[in-house]
Amino acid sequence: MDFQKFVDSYSMAAAVLSVEKLGEEHWGEIRIVKANAMYKKIMGSNYKDGMRYDELVQKEANFEDFCYRCAVKKLHLHAYVDTKSLGVWTDGTYIPLSSEFDTDKLSYFVYIFEFTKAPEAERLSDMSMEAAPFIIQTCINLRKAENFIEAMNTAIADIQIKTDSFCSAIFMIDTEKQKYAPLCAKYRNDEATIEDFLPYLTNEVVFSWVDMIKNKDAVFVKDSFDMQEIQKINPVWAKSLIGGGVESVILVPLLNRNKLIGVLFVTNFNTEKFVEIKEFITLTAFFLSAEIANNNLIERLEFMSNIDSLTGVKNRNSMNTRVEWNTNGLMPVHLPYGIIFADLNGLKICNDTKGHKAGDELLKKAAALLKEIFNEDEIYRSSGDEFVIISTECSKDDFEIKIEELRKKASYGNEVCFAFGSHWTDTEEDLRESMQLADEAMYEDKRKYYEAHPEFKTRHE
Repeated sequence: MDFQKFVDSYSMAAAVLSVEKLGEEHWGEIRIVKANAMYKKIMGSNYKDGMRYDELVQKEANFEDFCYRCAVKKLHLHAYVDTKSLGVWTDGTYIPLSSEFDTDKLSYFVYIFEFTKAPEAERLSDMSMEAAPFIIQTCINLRKAENFIEAMNTAIADIQIKTDSFCSAIFMIDTEKQKYAPLCAKYRNDEATIEDFLPYLTNEVVFSWVDMIKNKDAVFVKDSFDMQEIQKINPVWAKSLIGGGVESVILVPLLNRNKLIGVLFVTNFNTEKFVEIKEFITLTAFFLSAEIANNNLIERLEFMSNIDSLTGVKNRNSMNTRVEWNTNGLMPVHLPYGIIFADLNGLKICNDTKGHKAGDELLKKAAALLKEIFNEDEIYRSSGDEFVIISTECSKDDFEIKIEELRKKASYGNEVCFAFGSHWTDTEEDLRESMQLADEAMYEDKRKYYEAHPEFKTRHE
């Protein structure tokens, strides 16, 4: 066959590539035998017939695996993947050439591709009949779940079944804070838990993934040959995998606007179904990324609408919602509980004499003190200089200890000075009534203080 004439018959970028056979499931060099004009134009002036493909683009294990399966095993393959090293999505088709062209050392195939700047829905939906039902079902489950956690648990359970893996899990990763946390996990063995494997997933291991996957759509380890490659490029992770009894693994980045937000992690999967698994796992990760990013945005908006941006405690809107939820039974305040109303003395005169920046600093210090004393309780900034604390399931003795600590640290003479009132109950009285009693006690505390110290009344109002 005239390979040049053959590839010239394609209007899309096309090339005949050769794969060096080194044994069962192993390959050596992959070279571009002949390419058409479009292929050469995309690859640039460095292109020449017979060169290794990785002399033009970054070496990619998943691409090489597909090359081997197409050329040697004569499988017709298709992949639409995020080629991060080039900043594009690649829609690639792999067509095996007849074995009559093969030699003892080389097998051949045709690679045809197009680039897109962003993922396109029509191309993403062009999936195999084997993968389509699973991906559609996963999307339906994500949409019909009542909440985010249920959606993630359902999706990861589906992935565990579809991959026939020992473990499928999602880990959230914050590269800026250098923190990570498991979001959900499903095991073949119901007795296993994520805590069993966290010793193998140290910070060093998890953050060794970041550089390794930043330019990849996924990492697949299918056998000892792939594991040896991991040992070369990431020995820390390889040691962890071997120590945990992992023989095969999938690691897929979860992204939001090209920023890593987590990973999909699958161990000891059914490697005989690798091609099918690769297709649906990378596409499923695309939808999971969108779901997680959307949830993060919603949580951020909820945080912004319910948290006082200056002090970091909950705001009045959050307090009103809390009272409403208690009334309608959505989130009852569990007995026994205590209520505290704390009014910050001296804020007005601080603003008037030192400026609002100094007043803001005083409010921050006041909130910090309350968080120090009532660190396990609900703290709200209900107005400009007033805070409300709800201390649930708190015994009277424990509540009084907190009150005494507040009195000691926030009485006159301290930088932060509160007038406050409290009410504790172990009966089914109305929460609003309890708050009213605490509020009245706060104003009574303020009145008695100014009766005893009339010289401070104007200064501390």
